[in-house]
Amino acid sequence: MDTVWVLGGGQFGRHACQQLRQKDAEATIIVVDKQASHDLPADVHHVCEDAVTWLTKQFTADAAVSMVIPALPLHLAAEWLKKKLSADSRTVQPVTLPDTLLGQLPNPIRLNPDNAVISHADFLCPSNCLEPDELCSFTRKKRPQPLFEILEEMSYRDFSPVIIRSRQFAPGVGGFLPDDLWTLLQSARSRSDMPLLIGTACKCHGAITGISHEKL
Repeated sequence: MDTVWVLGGGQFGRHACQQLRQKDAEATIIVVDKQASHDLPADVHHVCEDAVTWLTKQFTADAAVSMVIPALPLHLAAEWLKKKLSADSRTVQPVTLPDTLLGQLPNPIRLNPDNAVISHADFLCPSNCLEPDELCSFTRKKRPQPLFEILEEMSYRDFSPVIIRSRQFAPGVGGFLPDDLWTLLQSARSRSDMPLLIGTACKCHGAITGISHEKL
């Protein structure tokens, strides 16, 4: 039986719960959000805490979780990674993403100097997209190269990339397997000689964050 953590109880968190419950009536679903969450399925458990702090505390090597679903207006994998690196007695600092780097990626939107979102889509995707292999579910045109592959294969001059794929677990619902997050952390810990570019992406959408870290 699956145990799913949904980090965020807003619109995207509620959508994730509804889709996951339809897919698996027996799964244990836990929603974590410091705000009260409304319109959740009756059998979904709600934890009223800051989601990033809770994930950092509860996500251990023996945690009974099958899937981690980010549903917050932030780059969850990057925020979790920064907290884990700080717990290793490392100084973690934001690093500005150069315009030249963003210019190599599709439809970039800079959120702040060290964070940006990217997407193959310049339109609003359907909330129940099944992420098909060949054709875009909206345009019916051939799908471009998956965005997670683009991030993995790019040539970076000033960054060492650590990329995690967002996997689709239900229509319009993406997230991480536990092993994916541990691999991300292991890769980040081993690379401190230059800034990291932390990337999260599915086939069409992604987020990137620049940081540096070094031992105190």
